[in-house]
Amino acid sequence: MVIHMLNVEKCRGCGKCIEICGMELWELIDWEDGTKKARAVEEAPEICNGCKCCQDACPEDAIEIRVE
Repeated sequence: MVIHMLNVEKCRGCGKCIEICGMELWELIDWEDGTKKARAVEEAPEICNGCKCCQDACPEDAIEIRVE
């Protein structure tokens, strides 16, 4: 299983994680304050291959991927 951890305080909603993920495991969602933030899709822990491309692509270091 792969755990997708997002630091929402660091996330700027740039979408780099979405662009880089070939498995389409990230999405942008609207927050109550009007900003957009990334979120891993519900199925991500089961189908992610743990490549960490999203983690490496994030310019804010907001994503941490843990493979268990």
